[in-house]
Order: sequence, then structure tokens, then C-alpha cells
Amino acid sequence: MKLYHLLLLSLVVIASCVKTKTLPLYTPPIATNFSVKSLNHTLDSVNVGDTIYLVAAGVAADSSKYIYTYLTASSTVGGTSSLYTYGSAAAPVKLLKNYGSQTGGLYSWSDTILLPGATLVPHNTKLTIVGNFIYQLSLSSELGTLSATDAGIGNKTVYVR
Repeated sequence: MKLYHLLLLSLVVIASCVKTKTLPLYTPPIATNFSVKSLNHTLDSVNVGDTIYLVAAGVAADSSKYIYTYLTASSTVGGTSSLYTYGSAAAPVKLLKNYGSQTGGLYSWSDTILLPGATLVPHNTKLTIVGNFIYQLSLSSELGTLSATDAGIGNKTVYVR
């Protein structure tokens, strides 16, 4: 009988310890933790062989994460299209970002990106530039890619004279 009582007491103790509680869904304090607000070129026209300077800016929630980019500059001359790439999805370029003040849980960031070699095209060529940005701790922890087109002028081009 003692063994039966001990077993019954053990079951009561175990049953009383099992508790469940469903936690509410987590709502992050901010809806978007990273964005690219602008990608502008510093000059509307450059010479053949010049380096294009782009200024990217946006906001980020965590200043310890890295911002990477890969850029494409496309052009069409006489019916022939060409595509210049700087970095790639597999090997993007790490930005040397400058962080500003924090507002509403987000830090402003900016960086000047040099795009060398994109202007090695014939004279009077229009280049359309697109930047893809990745925000993550390392390349193995990718959080997704944001795309931004060059917003420097209305038709999103740099003229190579």
C-alpha cells in the first residue's frame, strides 16, 4: 500500500507542476528596421572614364549590423545594351556607413559609394543606376535585399559626355 500511495502522490505532484501559458504575439516597436531613403549621384553628367559618386541614405534600427550593396549601371548605345556591375548578390560591397542621430528607434545612415569603371562607355551615353542593399550581421545571416533606383534626377540617369 505504501508504494501505491507514493506513486499516487508522485502523480499528483507532477500533474500540479505542468502549467501552460500562451504568450501574446510579439509586436516589434518599429515596423521597418531598415530602409534606403535615397540613392543620388553627385553629378548629373560626367566624362568618359570618370568615377561616379553616389550618396545613399536611409534609416536602420541596429547600428551594429552591416550594410552591403551591389550596383548595376545599364546603358543602351545604338541598339546594343551593356550592363556594368559593382559587387554581386553573392559578394556585395560592405559600406562604410556614417550613423546620425536616433529618432523613433531608428538611426539615420549615409555613405558615399564610388562607382569606378561604369563610365567606360561611348560618349553621349545615358547610364541608369540601380542599387541593391542588404542589412545583416554577416553574409550568412541575410535579412533580405532592398532595391533603390538612382533618384538624383527625374529620368534616373547619369549622362556620360
